[in-house]
Amino acid sequence: MTAPVSQNTPPGPQRPGGIRPRTFVLPPDAPRFPGTRRDPQWGLNVFRGQRLPAALAAFTPAPYSWEALVEAELNGLPHHGLTPGRDRRPALRPYQVPRVAEMRAAHTNGAPGYVLTYPTGAGKTPTGITGISDLPGIRNVLVVTKLSVVPPWRGAIDAFAAAGQRWVVIHPELLWRLLEHPSVDLARMRPEAAGELAAAGGRSRVRWDGVIVDESQILADCESVRSRLLRRITHPEQGPRPWTLYLSATGFSSPVETSYLADLIAFAAEVDAPDLTTKNAYKEWLRELGFDLNKDASGRWYHQLNPDDVSMVRTLLYSSGVGAAATPQELGLPGQSRELWPIRLSVEERAEYQRSWEEFRLSRGLDTEAEEADRAGAGGDEERAAALRRVQKASILKAPYVAKIVADLVADGHQVAVPAWYLDNVHALATAIARELRARGLSDKVAEITGETPGLREKRRRAFQLGVCKVVVVNAVEGINLHAGERNVDGQGRDATLTPRACVIADVLTGGKRALQAEGRTQRDGQQSRAIYVFAEGTTEEIWLATTLRAAAGTQALAQAHADAEALTQLAEQIFSAAPDEPVAAGAGI
Repeated sequence: MTAPVSQNTPPGPQRPGGIRPRTFVLPPDAPRFPGTRRDPQWGLNVFRGQRLPAALAAFTPAPYSWEALVEAELNGLPHHGLTPGRDRRPALRPYQVPRVAEMRAAHTNGAPGYVLTYPTGAGKTPTGITGISDLPGIRNVLVVTKLSVVPPWRGAIDAFAAAGQRWVVIHPELLWRLLEHPSVDLARMRPEAAGELAAAGGRSRVRWDGVIVDESQILADCESVRSRLLRRITHPEQGPRPWTLYLSATGFSSPVETSYLADLIAFAAEVDAPDLTTKNAYKEWLRELGFDLNKDASGRWYHQLNPDDVSMVRTLLYSSGVGAAATPQELGLPGQSRELWPIRLSVEERAEYQRSWEEFRLSRGLDTEAEEADRAGAGGDEERAAALRRVQKASILKAPYVAKIVADLVADGHQVAVPAWYLDNVHALATAIARELRARGLSDKVAEITGETPGLREKRRRAFQLGVCKVVVVNAVEGINLHAGERNVDGQGRDATLTPRACVIADVLTGGKRALQAEGRTQRDGQQSRAIYVFAEGTTEEIWLATTLRAAAGTQALAQAHADAEALTQLAEQIFSAAPDEPVAAGAGI
């Protein structure tokens, strides 16, 4: 039954002696144990007793988790787990204060939410928490964010949220757990199936007053399960809608990726909100608003960035009281410096590159002469897979060259982060870099951070930040801080080294938003870092990097960062001018 959180389950009877047993809610990874059962109302495993058995003692709900909220409800503890508040909050930066005031004004004026498009590391989290926490009538707040940044969000909520509120921080893939289905027990289904069913007909188990979506670009596809799940929460069938705040440094690289902001756009344009059932319906709505969306002869939608659309985005989202965007320079922060670093493969390496490409295409039954489609990443899924294979091969072949660049930077007094895309490349790069550092008499400790070892992620990140390792190779480009001077890295008061950082982007990170996020791992919180793009000349990787930089330029243009958009465009044109032919940009179709 859907109900506000304030409706509590009454406490059970006391045992002799006045000691009342309580209900402990167990996280999904808790082991099976005698006495555990599934609560039918909440769909979670629980244990009832005076205390948890030793075998379950380590499985208590984390602060601001869904399990912690439910545990408070089941035990009739309306004040348990609430935000403590502070007599004195940490001071916001001067440029953050007006945004908090604008959020309050947007709420007062009836806007359904607000979008904050600030550069990476500019403090969107404390701004967002303060802004939504100070709104009238806010008690229950949901934060949707990447799993890797759930712990920092919990700490920020402790520091910046007003007292007496109940917050839940959750990963988007777990949103289905906040929903119930009228005819099916979602908790007994596989997560994938439960998510699909909840997205189609789920109802929120509690009423939320506010929702914050961190890295809101994850909702760019309105047909995705995560987007549909969140709409079930933000657009309940009955009762008021929660006020929703969207935070991102890379919100969208095309108007068609703005569907999650449709309510804000409709409010600003004074029109009815669109049908978000399909992407095509949303594109039609955007075209009716005046955006330059078109279809080619085959019926495929496409969009080319143009000044009128950039201006319309500014008018609807950033000049109408429902959002704000700013460049680093406008906030008094350093701009991003970028360098292109082409690598010329040897004759033997080019032969290996070509041979690998032909073998891969033959294994897929593809035309080995279809050079243009392959280089552009155009065509169907098989053509794109072939192009990706060539990009990956170029990345592996250039690992020794990347190692020399990284070693030069370390010898020059830098700590270096190396974002990569492919898991095999992460290992190859770490090995090559360690070998090169060792050959130069430098410390060969290189940290690897990948999804293979999530339990070691923070330990390895701290090792880099504290200078134990001078180099870290990562395949995560969001939700990880690698900048100089980070405060209290280890939770015990030690700050990150002040050694200047450099970001050597070793793989072509397809999509402009991904590349911008990678740059932001080391350039944050007012700390400047070089971004060096390494690519193999005369390969598919070269063309894909150019199209990636063009896409990044589009993202920055729509975020009203026009100087940075121009700088990115110039880098892309620099690559295209050196290439033999200019193919159709990958991803031009929408």
